Amino acid sequence: MKRTPRIVIVGVAGRLGQALRQQLSNDAEVIGLARPGIDLASPASIHAALDSLDFDHLILPAAMTAVDACESDPAQAFAINAEAPGLIAEICASKGAHLTHFSTDFVFDGEKSGSYQENDPSHPLGVYGASKRMGEERVLAASADHLVVRISWLYGPGKAAFPEWIVEKACKESTLALPGDKIGCPALSTDVAAMLLPLLGLAGGPRAGGIFHLCNSGPTTWRDWGQACIDLAREAGAPIRAEKITANTLADIPAFVAKRPPNSALDVSKYHSFTGVLPRAWQEALRSHIVSDAFLFPYRAAAHG
Repeated sequence: MKRTPRIVIVGVAGRLGQALRQQLSNDAEVIGLARPGIDLASPASIHAALDSLDFDHLILPAAMTAVDACESDPAQAFAINAEAPGLIAEICASKGAHLTHFSTDFVFDGEKSGSYQENDPSHPLGVYGASKRMGEERVLAASADHLVVRISWLYGPGKAAFPEWIVEKACKESTLALPGDKIGCPALSTDVAAMLLPLLGLAGGPRAGGIFHLCNSGPTTWRDWGQACIDLAREAGAPIRAEKITANTLADIPAFVAKRPPNSALDVSKYHSFTGVLPRAWQEALRSHIVSDAFLFPYRAAAHG
């Protein structure tokens, strides 16, 4: 009888971790780890959590993702985003287990005119991107069979992100502005979790190694993403006050400490070639998220308040 795969998810309490647990529970025995059970800043904690575990796959969505905070505490950023993935990759390799490490579009400098492919040169602009790039390198140095998945503009159920933020602002304010010079690809967490499944080889197909980009199809700007969010929320019944979002620039946002890549759109053609599946368009994924009961509940509750 074939053994049910055992998959460890480190960071199971996060937005992506929750989506991964839900997606994988039908195909595998999922072991979820999160703080305080594992502290990525502590090698001793990592060893204590993983050394005695028996597993076939480990998925690592946990990271220090606060881009500006990374600039203020580079030692912590490199400990969590580079050294911890490297150590976990070595532990997985010693057990003959496969690692999927989630990385970021911030490994690029944003100077390319089109979407970035996996083999494009990386040139991080700040501590966050540099620490994540070092994590990629350490993971693949531990085993070429390990998988690095770059994602961008992540949102989804379980934790508020950009769509929740901009819709809430649009319900309170009539005038909004967002950068029209920042280009990327939104990624719905539940879609990313579903996209990962064929890369793990759980259904009998080949298991992926190396670097893959995962996000919904098609680039957009922050301004256009925000406009789509409030248009869909208005259509679904949210009391939107703002009609149109004005396009400003990244330079117009003084609160940003770290430099952001102006273009970090990710090309998903490698994923399409490997799986035969083209991720659905970001507009379709966003609609499914915004029309959900969980997203609209606060506005419906207020309307009946």
